[in-house]
Amino acid sequence: MTKDEIVDTLNDLIQITEDSHEGYRKSAEDAEEQDLKSLFNDLSAQRGAMVRDLQKHVAEQGGAPEASGTMLGGAHRFFVGLKTSVLGRDRTAIIQEVERGESEAIRRYELALDKDLPAHLAGVISQHLARLRSDRDNVASMNKASA
Repeated sequence: MTKDEIVDTLNDLIQITEDSHEGYRKSAEDAEEQDLKSLFNDLSAQRGAMVRDLQKHVAEQGGAPEASGTMLGGAHRFFVGLKTSVLGRDRTAIIQEVERGESEAIRRYELALDKDLPAHLAGVISQHLARLRSDRDNVASMNKASA
């Protein structure tokens, strides 16, 4: 895999992760229930740390790290749905939207791992992926508990 391909792959992950970071930050501002506000603030902070980590690796490859998300396609629809659910105060819908958004991020990280990345970068992406899966599973358990 060339350095340009590595940078492109990492920048794609930066964009989806930054979408998540910003979406959770905005949702935390709109949430009225304290547990959801806390959850969104935590997820936003974690995603911000993941973005910075990926940006560092892009720079190490000699590339220019993305500084913003995409707000296109699935990520945009996810956060519009999440914001609508938060403003509508529908707890079940909020949790379902978070699960859906996390699943899309997981899909993108899995696609990145299917590529022939250097081992150390595959390790970084695997760690981030494990975090995404854990967060999605925690949110799913909230959904089951509130049902």
